[in-house]
Amino acid sequence: MAAKLRLKCPNCGKIVNTDASAVCPECKTAIALPEGKVYLYRQGSPYGVAGGFGIYVNGEPYGFIGNKETLCFCLPYGSYTFHCAVGMSRKCRDLVINLTPEMTEAFAKVYIKAGFWANSFVIEPMDPKLLNL
Repeated sequence: MAAKLRLKCPNCGKIVNTDASAVCPECKTAIALPEGKVYLYRQGSPYGVAGGFGIYVNGEPYGFIGNKETLCFCLPYGSYTFHCAVGMSRKCRDLVINLTPEMTEAFAKVYIKAGFWANSFVIEPMDPKLLNL
């Protein structure tokens, strides 16, 4: 299973799904790959299967993730809070990830936890061996 690369254009801010030779489709700026990577896998579930989960990194929207999809967020070293939401469902157990020269990659999964009144999202670390990258 290959992970799609998800980048943010440094020039115009557009979120781009791309490969290593990235050029922003909006402003045609070449996008260099930052040194850190966060792999996020959405577990398969009948809950919310029709729509993508909205992904937010440090409060900024980073597109959507589909059912059983894996994304690779290329980010510079630093601290990042990952959050998911869809429609009126905003409740999420966020995950904070610190990318450093000693820890250049992080692996996480997101899933819906069914609740009595409302469902919530859970983002938690996962074993990279389970991704088959």
